[in-house]
Amino acid sequence: MIPHPINMRFYKVDVFTEKPLKGNPAAVVLDMPEDEIMQSLAFELNVSETVFVKKHGDKISLRFFTPYTEVDLCGHATIGAFYVLKLKGLMDGKYKAITKAGEVEVKVDDLIWLKVVEPKIVKLKLDGLENVVGVKILDSVVVNVGIPIGLAEVEDFEILMKLKPDLRLSEFCRDNDIVGVHFYTFDSKLDACTRFFAPAVGIPEDPVTGTANSALAYYLNSSGKIVKDYYRFEQGHALNREGVAHVKFDDGVWVGGKAVCIAEGEIEI
Repeated sequence: MIPHPINMRFYKVDVFTEKPLKGNPAAVVLDMPEDEIMQSLAFELNVSETVFVKKHGDKISLRFFTPYTEVDLCGHATIGAFYVLKLKGLMDGKYKAITKAGEVEVKVDDLIWLKVVEPKIVKLKLDGLENVVGVKILDSVVVNVGIPIGLAEVEDFEILMKLKPDLRLSEFCRDNDIVGVHFYTFDSKLDACTRFFAPAVGIPEDPVTGTANSALAYYLNSSGKIVKDYYRFEQGHALNREGVAHVKFDDGVWVGGKAVCIAEGEIEI
């Protein structure tokens, strides 16, 4: 007997932007087949993250796959998933998303908001980073937002754009037990302009990074550098994928953004 084909709707979305082909791309599949099929589809769709979505009652289950492996949680893919659900008239309001990292709170409004793990400063300085990247570091710190992220301030936009990740930065991140380094400058149209490098975990540079920008907002607020309830960070210029990550403080730290759907279709396997 020939098995019946599996049909699933999929969407390609760009997150942290309203402009197609900018921001951070993700694929959203409105189904949750068996693990082997999900991994194969993530490889086939070939974006940094593919999220599989299953709705039950007022809760949503999400699973996230890179082209090569499953990960517990992805911020921009979560925002992309709820944007698609809103687009299809299936979501509006506040929800719990069930992930392998646990339940996370999501608000569907003009922006899609994700509540991040309560940030904590775990190290006050990243010694030796200047020697690795070859530029003056004005300030550095490590903030844990579920994953430990290094933050490093550079003088201006031009210096930020000249940074290049290499093997030394991979080794530096491993030696300092951090996922990557989020460089920033206040030479920006918004609160800061940023770039995130995580070559040690296979991400030479991420276009727009929700977790890293939430860590930055927390540090700027708690250190007194910029004390606000609402931050906007621009990122993605070096990859020609500019976007804006929003971070607000409202009974916790929330990272949010807009999104745009650039393609949709049906998968038949």
